Amino acid sequence: MKTVEDIMNTNLITSGPEETIKNTVSKMEKHGIKEIPILENGEYVGMATYYDILDVFRANPEEKISRLMIKTPKVEKDTDIDELITLMVKSGLEAIPIVEDKKLVGLISDYDLLNKMRNTEKIKELKIKDVMNDSVKLLKENDPVSEARRIMRFHKWERLPIVDENGKCIGMVSSIDILKNFYKFPKEKIGRGDRVGEKENPLSLPIKNFMETEFPKVTPEKDVSRVLKKLLEKQMKGVPVLDDNGYVIGVFERWYVLDKIVERKFKDGVWLNFSGYDLKIETVDLISENLKPEITRMKRICDDLERIEIHIKKIHGSKPKQGSFEVKIHLHKKAGRGKVVTQKEPWQGYNLIYTLKDAFKKMEEQIRSKYKKRRNTETLRKIAP
Repeated sequence: MKTVEDIMNTNLITSGPEETIKNTVSKMEKHGIKEIPILENGEYVGMATYYDILDVFRANPEEKISRLMIKTPKVEKDTDIDELITLMVKSGLEAIPIVEDKKLVGLISDYDLLNKMRNTEKIKELKIKDVMNDSVKLLKENDPVSEARRIMRFHKWERLPIVDENGKCIGMVSSIDILKNFYKFPKEKIGRGDRVGEKENPLSLPIKNFMETEFPKVTPEKDVSRVLKKLLEKQMKGVPVLDDNGYVIGVFERWYVLDKIVERKFKDGVWLNFSGYDLKIETVDLISENLKPEITRMKRICDDLERIEIHIKKIHGSKPKQGSFEVKIHLHKKAGRGKVVTQKEPWQGYNLIYTLKDAFKKMEEQIRSKYKKRRNTETLRKIAP
């Protein structure tokens, strides 16, 4: 398995730019796919994904899918597998089209990759705790759909655990669960709020109406390869991670395994992930390179720092002096080593890289102050009679 031609999927389901959003979603649901290539006059022109459809939740289902079509990176059949995985992780896309002479000849997804790679030594040595997200938000069964959608869009998360009044996991909901039910509502009910004469607005319905209750029970010590096998068989993208008492301590996604394979890390072992504003791959590389000094200093202060989440918001219509970007930073420690450190206030600026550097400087001051207080407390404990 050296090139994408060795594992690409050639049994392709496609859509056209003139097809409606509703029909495209129905086609994706029928065939169990989350990404669908768009062809115009036989040529590849873009892709539609569940996540982009979720992002404009109130779109008229009868509108053309071309409204939600995105441009994607394209690769050829002889592209190296390692190169493809890196491209997939950096772009954030879970499927990459294989195109030659503007013709779509195949598609390769995270499913295709992991189905072939789950028994490799690199994956077999991993435990769920090594790759899970332990800062996930929890929903209660009566929370509205709108709250789930808000969290998913903000963090670019695929699924959220649902807990009962005692905090124990009773289910989970994914963007796909929401979408496939959402488009069953008449289009006149898809609006900004309840209207006179309407019985219910789908956005205000309790999330328990959409949740899944049957899924593999996963604990942090389980082998990634075994959990992957179950998820791939059930065509599931992820599951909550539970402790022995049924409380949620994280979420495991297939995607996290690809992240680990690529080892998108700095030399000191800190991951850097972006959410919110879509960035080009070359922009991500440029930002990563420019932030190395700041990240290195943070690592010296907090030696168990493992991951930095950066949420970027583009401020439309802002004046240059007021700032065109808003950024917020979350520092994640290794699993089981304390809470996430979050930037107190969002930081705004006109130039994205300078804005990030300023925000990192403020965050560095915050954690430096926090760890100084901790060291002083530990010293007092040692000298106390």
